[in-house]
Amino acid sequence: MPYFPFVAAILAGATAFPLQNWQFRFPPVDSLLELMVGTSAVGVVMNLTTGPESIVQAESPVGIGFAAGTLPARLNMEPIVDNVPKGQEIVLTLRNTTGGTLTVNGWAILTYKGAF
Repeated sequence: MPYFPFVAAILAGATAFPLQNWQFRFPPVDSLLELMVGTSAVGVVMNLTTGPESIVQAESPVGIGFAAGTLPARLNMEPIVDNVPKGQEIVLTLRNTTGGTLTVNGWAILTYKGAF
């Protein structure tokens, strides 16, 4: 069950792709993706796609109330969940719409549905 925690400081007006270096962004088998993303303040929007599907609509707000470096937990929010077919790329896009740097914390978990 691959797990990828991330923390990203996103500069004013900048865009980040926190999963771009994850070795499992192209799942080797059909998988269930769970993703949690939180930010320290209002102003970060996101888009999540798996293959040709947009799972989270573009420019959707990211949940707030997380101190920098504190990963979101299931106690205070629900993860984004999606079935990802083998080989389809998982792309998480985060954009800071504010005039200052904001920190985004999150994690992704893949649960394999089949054997290799």
